[in-house]
Amino acid sequence: MRTYKLKHIDAFTDRAYTGNPAAVIMHAEGLSDEEMQKIAREMNLSETAFVLPATDDSYDLELRWMTPRTEVKLCGHATIAAFHALAEVKLYDLGQDGERELRVKTRSGVLPIRVHQSDSKVRVTMGLPVPKFRPYKGQKFELCQAFAVPTELLDNSLPVWLSDNDYIYIPFVSREPLLKMKPSIADLKVLSQKYHITGFCAFTTDTKYETSAAHSRFFAPLLGIDEDPVTGSAQGPLAVYLYQNGRVTGEGRVPVTLEQGYEIDRGGRVWAELEVKNGEVCNLWISGYAVTVMNAEIYI
Repeated sequence: MRTYKLKHIDAFTDRAYTGNPAAVIMHAEGLSDEEMQKIAREMNLSETAFVLPATDDSYDLELRWMTPRTEVKLCGHATIAAFHALAEVKLYDLGQDGERELRVKTRSGVLPIRVHQSDSKVRVTMGLPVPKFRPYKGQKFELCQAFAVPTELLDNSLPVWLSDNDYIYIPFVSREPLLKMKPSIADLKVLSQKYHITGFCAFTTDTKYETSAAHSRFFAPLLGIDEDPVTGSAQGPLAVYLYQNGRVTGEGRVPVTLEQGYEIDRGGRVWAELEVKNGEVCNLWISGYAVTVMNAEIYI
């Protein structure tokens, strides 16, 4: 029997039992793909992160992310959780006040990570690929039927777009229908298969906090995630969507605050930052804090 140390961490929050929970295995070497998937299924969180050492000088470490059902190419909150965990145990030269930059190998390529620590608070910043969008070719009434809302609750001043990681962005006129809606997970699965949709981001620019640019909910039933509390891989592209549609403006470094998860009592916030040159988004980052709520051991 082998033993692996595991941390259970709430990400995109600075308060325990809010934000998005993730499990982190900090020394995942020796685990097979099948064993990683079994651990993720056992944890039954939206993602479990597995940290692996580098095998060459082109990167500092490797991250893999598993939902209870499958491996995914990109995950924001489990990355925030992973580097919070590594800083706690002072791996990879983390754990000291100041900022450390690392290169992380993922299925989405080698991504830049900045870990800033001050007075025991760890803020993790993750570089994301700048998304490309395409128009949704389906019918809006199908989306409304799956979300169990009338079509007039969609914001027709904004488009329904799909990103290149197959997330669909659906604008609502206000926060109230997002709060009350009870989508049919079965219908969302049908639409996922019909239109190759990995996740549904229903959002509005009517926000809980004045400093936020958008409020959203996220559903990914084909990945085994009926509803995700705070989804970094969706919030980063949402910031770009808002910029490209004129709801966020500016040149140079453009900060965008986004909120999610309050309807399911797991509220959290993502700080996105766009680097804009001549009206084009050139780079994208998301940042957040995290809180450890459990240290444990798991047996294989």
